[in-house]
Amino acid sequence: MAEERGQTFSFARKFYGDQFFAKPRGADTYSDLTGRTFLVTGSNTGIGFALATHPARLQPAQLILAVRDLKKGEAAKESIVAQTGFKGALEALNVKRFAERANTTLERLDGANINAGVHTWSWAMTADGWGRMLQVNTLSTGLLALLLLPLLQATTALPSPHPDAASPPHLTITGSAGMLLANKGRYYNTKLFNWYLTREITNLPQAKGIAVKYIYTGFGVSSPS
Repeated sequence: MAEERGQTFSFARKFYGDQFFAKPRGADTYSDLTGRTFLVTGSNTGIGFALATHPARLQPAQLILAVRDLKKGEAAKESIVAQTGFKGALEALNVKRFAERANTTLERLDGANINAGVHTWSWAMTADGWGRMLQVNTLSTGLLALLLLPLLQATTALPSPHPDAASPPHLTITGSAGMLLANKGRYYNTKLFNWYLTREITNLPQAKGIAVKYIYTGFGVSSPS
């Protein structure tokens, strides 16, 4: 009981500290992204939409919105162009279609933010026999990350579009401070699994030269869907 109270206190201190006192790092970053290619999954709404909108303002050569619903992806694409005046190649692709073509048609991938996830109150199984949240939030996240490693690795050997401001390719997985409450529910478990997943990917030989990161913006509980 004392251990459980300690975990709850630790989470509360972290959560309220982040929400009310932490200053976002990198919020004022406006690097020139000309010539670079970026991917954001789950980019038609919420955090994913914001993650795609900001780099669009910095005018990369290509921005890919990987989504489950192409209709929503196209709507997000139109909104991003209207907000940012983005003039590069902006695509909305089904996640599976993107994974199939990433290593065969893209010349480079400078950043991939694997952000897609769901939070449901009720238990649901996928056609593959896994819990829906586990498959979407963790298994699919890990699979896509591994599928993208060869392209990210190949990008490390390409000339930087800006030699004076070279940056390694980034592989970023969106997490949640809710992982500190992993014993409180399935959603939190998936976010803790993703933290372990990120650590393991970082240690792979194929990740050498790639900046692999696990980030979160706070509690991170999405609306049920």
